[in-house]
Amino acid sequence: MDFYHQYDAQLSAEEREHVAKARAFCAGPFSESVFAAHIAGEAFPEKWIAEWAALGMLGLQAKRAHGGLEASYLCKIRVAQEMARHGFAAAFCLNHHQGGATRLSQTGTPVQIERLLQPALRGELLLTTAMTEPAGGSDVSALATTAVPVDGGWTLTGTKAWMTNGLLVGGLIVLARVGDAAGAADIASFYVPFGDAGTVRRSEIVVPGARSFRLAEIAFDAHLIPEWCLIAAPGSALKASMTSVNAARVHVAAMCVATLYAALCEAVDYCEGRQAFAKPLTGHQGLRWELAEVSVRLEAANALVFRAAEQIQIGGNPVALAAQAKKFAVDTALWGIDQCVRIVGATGAGAAHRLNMHFAEVRMAAYADGTNEMLLDRVGRGLSATYPKSIP
Repeated sequence: MDFYHQYDAQLSAEEREHVAKARAFCAGPFSESVFAAHIAGEAFPEKWIAEWAALGMLGLQAKRAHGGLEASYLCKIRVAQEMARHGFAAAFCLNHHQGGATRLSQTGTPVQIERLLQPALRGELLLTTAMTEPAGGSDVSALATTAVPVDGGWTLTGTKAWMTNGLLVGGLIVLARVGDAAGAADIASFYVPFGDAGTVRRSEIVVPGARSFRLAEIAFDAHLIPEWCLIAAPGSALKASMTSVNAARVHVAAMCVATLYAALCEAVDYCEGRQAFAKPLTGHQGLRWELAEVSVRLEAANALVFRAAEQIQIGGNPVALAAQAKKFAVDTALWGIDQCVRIVGATGAGAAHRLNMHFAEVRMAAYADGTNEMLLDRVGRGLSATYPKSIP
């Protein structure tokens, strides 16, 4: 039975074709290019973003009326998983930009859709969400970027950090404080196109082994935001931004599961072909058991991720389940990939295998959409509701 069968069983015939298209795209030159870039200490080539957009994949969940495919959440996950098997960072980045286009299509105003959506679908305008700042990430009370009202809009001043594909994006979805007031109630959100303005500066945040995320710090100095770019007014932006966090946690978890699956398959294949003491490595019980242990935890993580994804698919808001899925999937992937490297031996850490790339890229998932401590706190707060006493 295919590893992804429970996801695929929920997809329409058209959605399964989207997954097949993604699988075909990722095989061959794309896969080789992503790995070669990692070995060279570079980001994967930018041309693949344009080719992915040409397939219509940045519009995977955009409305058909806007030229999108209007696919389901589970289809989004499966497409991302197909790419994550070849490179987690590339999958994370392209999934991120697809999410920006989806948000525009599904919730944008007519003016925002008219001016921004088609360039976003074509990959000409890449958007990423900007909440984190140098002095604060999850701590929204530390948000220091300000949007000062002026005639025709606002001027934005401040710095956003750890922006996914920040070296390439043409705009951000920004959370900023409006005026000089303090407290979460004054936070608004905006689409912030860069254009050719000299009021935007960006610099790379270099993470060795994870250059394909193209992480960057982006600073604004009285950058003009036109009034039509407002997404959520002061007082409502934070709540609106958090509504999508559970879905984000689950699809990050789903990509981690896919990358670990690829790593385990690579390790098993190597161990089947490598001889030691006149038999394959998998012929040695101790090593075979260690691979089996990875498979057990992988299947458990996959089951938990699917359960959370299924809830989101039907319109639920599984706060605790999404947190559990993300924490367990990330922990399992990091532990499991490390086990695969160790089991394969020294060659597993070298350029002959993708295992080192998988580990270097998946480790960044531990910081996206909530650290383990935040996730455990979210689960802990809901324990009495999630696990009520069942026996008198």
